[in-house]
Amino acid sequence: MIKRLESIDFIRGIVVILMLLDHVRDLFHVHSIGQSPTDLAVTTPAIFYTRIITHLCAPIFVFLAGSSAYLVFQRSENKKQFSQRMILRGAWLILLDLIVINLGLFFDIHFGLILIDVLSAIGFSMVIIGLINRLSTKQIFWLALGIILLQQVLLQIQPAWLKPLSFLISPNAFPLPNGTLLVVGYPPISWLGICLLGYSLGHYFLEKTTADFWKLGLRLCFLFLVVRYFNLGGDAPWQMDGSWTKQCMSFFNVSKYPPSISFTSLTLGIMFLLLSVSQYVGKNGIEIVSSFGRVPLFFFVSHWYVLHLILLALIFNQGFHIANLEFGFQLSRPKKFIGLSLSQVYIVWFLVALLYYPLCRYYYQWQQSRKNH
Repeated sequence: MIKRLESIDFIRGIVVILMLLDHVRDLFHVHSIGQSPTDLAVTTPAIFYTRIITHLCAPIFVFLAGSSAYLVFQRSENKKQFSQRMILRGAWLILLDLIVINLGLFFDIHFGLILIDVLSAIGFSMVIIGLINRLSTKQIFWLALGIILLQQVLLQIQPAWLKPLSFLISPNAFPLPNGTLLVVGYPPISWLGICLLGYSLGHYFLEKTTADFWKLGLRLCFLFLVVRYFNLGGDAPWQMDGSWTKQCMSFFNVSKYPPSISFTSLTLGIMFLLLSVSQYVGKNGIEIVSSFGRVPLFFFVSHWYVLHLILLALIFNQGFHIANLEFGFQLSRPKKFIGLSLSQVYIVWFLVALLYYPLCRYYYQWQQSRKNH
């Protein structure tokens, strides 16, 4: 049986593997750039659900980042040092995102496009945790809920004073003087609420039982069903006409950018259900999946470069040259590049995951050997 704290690595491993699928689809799928996988007018059920299942990644990463910070806080003897550590780590994650991740994502040494991604959202949240950790977990819990609810209200009413600050709660883009386009993909305040929620519920991993995880997961999923059915979560209304398949796709087509209440309750509800059943996964299965979850930052940083090198090999194999590469939103793909089918995307995903399994195990062992010296 898996221990509750070990289950964090297991859940992170699941979302790391799912994240890889999403990013392989982003870079390689034939329609990934020209068509949205959640546009019901053009997508197919297979493409749609391939995208929807990967919605689990960002909120679980962000939530568990908060929970992990709480567990570190509990082990810290010097709370002031903990605050400084969180602030420095947060600033480092933001810098890593803006430079290293963006280079790996777009492969553009001129940085014509800079995306503020999930790593920046986590970094910002770590800075805030470092500043407010003197508050009780109950106070942080209500603060997190307040942020999540207030964001939804502000997005609905759109007050005039919010316009210059809208990038804090919804995606936005800003052209910089040097010609670079700065895109806020993960609004910092929106994701802060989820991270603080993870911090405030970090004690669950120390105190609660499998049954507690199961009950909380069911409650959050029930909340999703109610909020989504009555269109209260800040998403586009779901379609009640058309085929059953279209209705089902429309019902689960919740907003990630920014995260709606429906999106948050569904993804975190599934996370708690996974945490509850993870207690009964076999030892070998736990070890394989946890190998990815023990080194999420290593995987997140490096996999962009590995995928992009594979993409370049495919591009050059199709007869294109360096001069044909289109950067920015084209992700270095030439305009006439022939992408992969969805089944081929799954094959690439499986092979890259297979490649990363020993790499993650080796990197984790190297980390542990450094700590022991």
